[in-house]
Amino acid sequence: MNKSHKFNVFLISGSFSSDTHPTNENVQLFKNLLRTCGYDVTELTSIENLPATSNQDLIFFDASQSEKKLSSFYRYQGCARWIMFNLLPGDIDECEAIIAGVEGTFYASDSPELLLKGLRRLAKMDVWFKRGSINEALRRMRQQSRKQSGVSSMRPMALSSVHPKLTKREITIIELVSKGSQNQEIADQLHISVNTVKTHIYSIFRKTQSRNRIELLSWSQDYIYELR
Repeated sequence: MNKSHKFNVFLISGSFSSDTHPTNENVQLFKNLLRTCGYDVTELTSIENLPATSNQDLIFFDASQSEKKLSSFYRYQGCARWIMFNLLPGDIDECEAIIAGVEGTFYASDSPELLLKGLRRLAKMDVWFKRGSINEALRRMRQQSRKQSGVSSMRPMALSSVHPKLTKREITIIELVSKGSQNQEIADQLHISVNTVKTHIYSIFRKTQSRNRIELLSWSQDYIYELR
């Protein structure tokens, strides 16, 4: 168990050798950055070697070792938060990855500074994608939800009336999350600690049966009057 974080961190890659192939160098850089963030990383060579995981555990999957990026994710039926790294432009449809439940994507061309920023966001239970990809994924999920319900135009309902178990503070946090606010921004705006924000978000996930922020945003589409 990680001493700095209350979750386990796994890195899956077939590129753990010490040669200077660009793929191996990228993996080594990523491992070093994970440790810079205080992660105690368990290295694995395949998904099949994964032990039992919890919803908060992080699994970093080296996308360079698989031609079918998302199929590797679909094969795994456990819990945990999945992040793909070492991606090349066009490797995956980010919207499809978001809808599938992936929590972040890092590209081989990303600078160390950008990688660190993303890793720190993930440690705060945020997701890490391009904002445009998140917005498009939400549109797709909303359209799919309306098709399944047979309703072409849905009037959002007040969140508290639909789900009375949510507290006023939790509703406020959902509204801030839907506007793109990260945990630190929510903490600053509500004058509470980041840890308190995390506690509220865990509670919101449980009450709405959401696994992550993306599912929460999709769930809230029908119930909040204004998302933007």
